[in-house]
This record gives sequence, C-alpha cells and structure tokens, in this order.
Amino acid sequence: MAQAKDITLRHKIVAGHQQGASYMSLSERYGINYNTVRTICLRYKELGEAGLVPRYSNCGRPVVDGAERVFRLVRLLKHLHPTWGMGYILARLREAFPQLSLQSERHYQRRLANGAKALPRTELPPPAPAERSRLPHDTWQIDAKERIGMADGQERCFLNITDEKTGAVLKAKGFPPRADLPGGNG
Repeated sequence: MAQAKDITLRHKIVAGHQQGASYMSLSERYGINYNTVRTICLRYKELGEAGLVPRYSNCGRPVVDGAERVFRLVRLLKHLHPTWGMGYILARLREAFPQLSLQSERHYQRRLANGAKALPRTELPPPAPAERSRLPHDTWQIDAKERIGMADGQERCFLNITDEKTGAVLKAKGFPPRADLPGGNG
C-alpha cells in the first residue's frame, strides 16, 4: 500500500535530480516507484518548496458524506439485535433506505470489533420480588402432575391445591390418565 514519503526523503530525491541523477537511478537508490520519484521532482519544479510538503489529506479512502451517521445507525441496530449478522443488518438497511451509501460488510465488522464508541449495555432493573401471601388462604397454588408411575405399574395424574403461606396441601386428587387423550391407556 502506498505511503506518503516524508519531507527529508523528498529533499534528497530533489537534490539528487538537480545533481543530474535520473528518475530511474533515484528510484533504485531509495527503493521507491519510478512514478513517485518523477511526481516529486515535477511538483518541486512547479511549486517549489511547497510542492515537497506531503499531502496527507489524499491518503486513505475518501470519506462519504454521512458515513458516520450510517455507522451509528448500523451500531444501533447491532446493539438492539445482537443476534443479527452484519450482512443481514446491511440488507435490511438497503431495503429500508435505498438512498444510503453503505460501505462494505467487513468495514462495519472491523469498526464494531475495535469497540468504536460502543453503546453501553443497558442493564434491565432486577425484577421486583413477588409478593408473598401474608395470611393463610390468601393465595392458593394449583399444580398438576401427569403420568406418575405407581409401585403397581399403573400411571396416575395428580392435581394438588396448596396454601402458599403455610405450604399445607388443601386437596390432592389422583386419577388415571384418560384413554381418549394421546398417550392414554386403553
């Protein structure tokens, strides 16, 4: 990948060219592409010292207007739907907002993996403790147990009614499974 050459190297290239060295020999001496050496020398002839200043603004990929807003939208969707993959998120965005200029799937994956201003995890408040009965017979619990095997080999179903406060069994009814239901005997 191309990198901006520092100003001292640019001065050496220009000085070498002014002493009569060819672009090719300077290219080989400094291990730089021929066209880069030629561009540095031509820019110096045209602009003087100002032509040697590296143009770092030309480095990297161009930033699309609204790219940061789109990233924040992608990050929000990933936060709200952590099980969605990046490809699915981008497909949904393309469907809902065809005018958006989206970058590659991998670009967003890298930014999220680097923790680019990750959204704080929202902690749900702990559930309120369930109110317990204060007096006997305030609340009853009803529980069914199906197809319990007995010592004689038969199966029974039980319906228990229990007082929540005292834990006392108020009623327990046992009966055989119905034959007309799936899995019933008979």
